[in-house]
Amino acid sequence: MDLAIIEVHDVNPFYKREFLRALELLDETSIDNFSLLVVPNFRGEKSVDGEFASIIKSIGGEVLLHGYYHTSNRRLRYFLWTDGEGEFGGLSLEETYRRVEEGVELLGCWGLSSKFFVPPAWIGNPYLEDVLYSFGFLAVAYRWAIKSLTQNSALPAPALTLSNRHMFSWLSLQLVPALLKVYKHQRVIRVALHCADFKDQRKEKLWRNILREIKNSRRLTSYGELFGKGGPSPSLQGFQPTGRMV
Repeated sequence: MDLAIIEVHDVNPFYKREFLRALELLDETSIDNFSLLVVPNFRGEKSVDGEFASIIKSIGGEVLLHGYYHTSNRRLRYFLWTDGEGEFGGLSLEETYRRVEEGVELLGCWGLSSKFFVPPAWIGNPYLEDVLYSFGFLAVAYRWAIKSLTQNSALPAPALTLSNRHMFSWLSLQLVPALLKVYKHQRVIRVALHCADFKDQRKEKLWRNILREIKNSRRLTSYGELFGKGGPSPSLQGFQPTGRMV
């Protein structure tokens, strides 16, 4: 049976109300296997604290580190994909290391940890994978694939996501259902629910329909199941040797 990873992005007290609504939607659609992409210090304005960490731990979802601040300088190179949210694009080796280190430490202060990393906007840099490997991360996820850091191989796993940028928001509502059909033969797909989506009832309705469809057609899995300590699951086909992905 084909697989799907359900992800909630930008988990942080900045989006506490929207995050709780996302959890309600997962409960409504009987989704009990999902991943929480935690931003430790969102925009430098809101940090994960003890109260919020307790909510995360009580849920039981898989925790992934999702950058540190999430934000970046606006870069024309990434304009199609993001507007000032590709945190790791263009960072130096030293700054990449510092942000990963601070993210790991801040989560650790509240008893949270992860071996999987998703850079904001799925944008990396030439140093990110080596830095993550040095911290013991097992895999890093980009927009089109998940890279095993222990096996130097990649699993095709495209991410379905809605845009919250004014000029692309409506277009993404039309595009995502079409992409779901395009990806029907993919062994693994990822469904990326962003907390900001839950400010828009149209997006919430669309995600509800998509989650129900996926629940009926695919088995839900996790990064931990696919990329355990021994490397990628041997039951999966489609892993390809690869160099660094950014």
